[in-house]
Amino acid sequence: MISDGIKFLSRYDYIPGISKVINFLNENDVLAIENGKYDLGDECSVKVMEYVTHEEPEEVLLEAHREYLDLQIAVKGTETFVFQAIDLGEPAIDYDKKKDVEFYTAQYYNSLVLDGSNFVIVFPNDLHVGNIIAGEECSVKKLVFKLKI
Repeated sequence: MISDGIKFLSRYDYIPGISKVINFLNENDVLAIENGKYDLGDECSVKVMEYVTHEEPEEVLLEAHREYLDLQIAVKGTETFVFQAIDLGEPAIDYDKKKDVEFYTAQYYNSLVLDGSNFVIVFPNDLHVGNIIAGEECSVKKLVFKLKI
């Protein structure tokens, strides 16, 4: 997993699809983009979504992907993003190839806050989930880029 400041995103342009992310961010008013999924070409896309953060559940289901990595940015609001190495998780819901997702539980996990100044890149060996309250409930607008690996 990589977490860094948005202003340093170009440092990671060796990762396939990062240039598509940078172009999208530079060419669009991200706060004005409608919710939905947008194809960026070269097996890259972005899903724009808005939601209200929620309390951390008693048992957290963390997701993992096999064919795509995620690059996630909260462009409005703040949320807690939890993560853990896949080897430290226990499978909970089998892999869905069409959606490229499987779910795990983990006894322990790490967290960080996505607040608009930073981003996170999660790879297939990273369990992760967001949408958890960071301080207090708030409305979040988030971009989730899917980059084929």
